[in-house]
Amino acid sequence: MDQLQLLDAALRKALVNFYPQIADFELTDYKVRILNGHTGTAAKTRALVESGNGQQRWTTVGVSTNILEASYQAVVEGLEYGLLLHFQAEKALNV
Repeated sequence: MDQLQLLDAALRKALVNFYPQIADFELTDYKVRILNGHTGTAAKTRALVESGNGQQRWTTVGVSTNILEASYQAVVEGLEYGLLLHFQAEKALNV
């Protein structure tokens, strides 16, 4: 998970000034599965990333023939989904 944490840290550093809410998000789990191993190097990789904000947890998925791309997709989706949850909660409080 070290490489994934580096990727996550780089994305956060680039985005935290625009979305300070992501400072509360954290990666809690990371799993990788090969979906069709019989195809060799063309096999699809599924990356599952579990994230949380101290109150909620969510899991996002990335799929690609490249493990780095699949992991990147899952991390980005995790940040986006966490922001969606934050803004929905904020909107519910203001209604």
